[in-house]
Amino acid sequence: MRTLDSVAATFVARALVLLTVLVLIAPAATAEEPAKPTTTPTWAETQKLAREGNLPRAIVAARAMLDTDPSNAAAARLLQDLLRTAGKKDDVATEAMPLALRRGLSARAVQDPQKRARQLASVLKLEGAAVEFRLDHARALTAMGKRGPAESEVQRYLKAKPDDPAGLTELGLVLLARKKHKAAAEALAAALAPDPGAAEPAIAMAELHWRKERPAEARAVLQKALGVYPRNPDLLAGLADDQVRAGELEPALRTLASLLELPVEKSAVHARLAEVHRMRKALPDAERCAKAALAIDANCVRALRVIGFVQQKREEVDAALATYEKAAKLAPRWAEIHADVGFVHMLRGKTIMAERALRKALELDEDLLFARRTLGIVMFQRGKQRDAKKELGIVLKQDDEDIRANRYMGYILLDEGKSKAALKHFRKVAELAPKDADSVRMMGEAYMRAGKLEDAINAFQEAIGRDAKYGWAYFDMGRALEKQERFEDAAAAYRKATELDKKLPHPHLYLAELLDEVLDDPEGALKHYQSYLDLGGHGEGGWIKKRVEQLEREIEEDKKK
Repeated sequence: MRTLDSVAATFVARALVLLTVLVLIAPAATAEEPAKPTTTPTWAETQKLAREGNLPRAIVAARAMLDTDPSNAAAARLLQDLLRTAGKKDDVATEAMPLALRRGLSARAVQDPQKRARQLASVLKLEGAAVEFRLDHARALTAMGKRGPAESEVQRYLKAKPDDPAGLTELGLVLLARKKHKAAAEALAAALAPDPGAAEPAIAMAELHWRKERPAEARAVLQKALGVYPRNPDLLAGLADDQVRAGELEPALRTLASLLELPVEKSAVHARLAEVHRMRKALPDAERCAKAALAIDANCVRALRVIGFVQQKREEVDAALATYEKAAKLAPRWAEIHADVGFVHMLRGKTIMAERALRKALELDEDLLFARRTLGIVMFQRGKQRDAKKELGIVLKQDDEDIRANRYMGYILLDEGKSKAALKHFRKVAELAPKDADSVRMMGEAYMRAGKLEDAINAFQEAIGRDAKYGWAYFDMGRALEKQERFEDAAAAYRKATELDKKLPHPHLYLAELLDEVLDDPEGALKHYQSYLDLGGHGEGGWIKKRVEQLEREIEEDKKK
């Protein structure tokens, strides 16, 4: 009898275990919240559900863990992150749990990193405060640019939990931010060792491989992780970012579209789709996706940035500035947005405002090349050549193929009389942008200043070959031909420049002087002097107006004779 009872008990127990497992691994139900599990899931089971992308069941499992143990900081933090990822209202901090845990969760929700760091530091002083909040404190310090203190905080956490993948991941992220690539790789590898599918360390490792110019290794890490958790939203988003880096924009769009089928924050996915369409230069699609994101979340910063970019491209500069400034208020620690504000101020000719916004961006991220390059251009526009040269030099040291940085560095060196050095930068631009005519024209200018007139003329002809309607190239070629005393050819080049660019005053002046002083055509000279003045040109001391009056008298006298 006892044997039968034992067998029956064993059968019932196994049936319950099987039922529990089936509940945990079954596909997400169509209802918003799946049924609550009959037994409390373990931490490993809850994490597995989250990593598989089964967010509804992971949320239920995390809540069940908290019901059993309200002081479980790991479950509370995971539940908070799951709710945010799923785009649900984050109300974890209001649930029944210890004061230290509730305050810590409230602090995590604060948007301002400085305030968040201050609140978390005070939480960590409370009795019974969870050690996990040291990781959140480290993240807040990193966001403030305090990477050294952030690393120290993570190390303190790892003393309590030396093999914890979350702590090792955070250490790897901090070391990556501090450019300690070897140590970062070791920490991230240790974080991935127990679970190669863990999203955060896998994505960070891929980022590290990209920094070391190893794209194949980056993709391999992500594919290995997705082989473990093919529906993990973070991994799919990381794969999309990797595809964008590799220039695979169409696959990136497909990857992001697959995310919309999962229980994720839809506004963030639409915003990412908008960013990829922006890179494709498909502005209508970019605007459509950005508006879809804003319809869900009116304060979606990524979507606002795309809208601002579209407005900027449509030359709606004031509207773009208002959009960027709204985004900057919502995300004051996002360096790229301040750089956007600075760029639009530059377009508006407000160079002081531009400099202020760009320096703010560089305070937040000193490695932001877009901000530094734009600041260099702004300094050039303000006549601060030394400052401009410094900023552009930093950009070129990190990216010697930056077209705009090379172009403006060439302008500066040419102004300094360093024609040979300027030529190197203009030649780089011409190589990188085969259709760009201005860079070749500036090569001709550098040759001309170095006294190499034939090389200059060849360069101007190449510029015309790239853009047959480029009036400036004809004008500069006329100057070179005039220096060779090929006056008729020079006059023809000046005439062509005036025909191609009706708003360009200088070819009229040079042609007028040539006709007046060399080619003996006073009526033609009078006509072009007058055109020069009509286009806003002026002569120092009013000599051009005096010469116009004199020519008019001479022509009138000749007619009388």
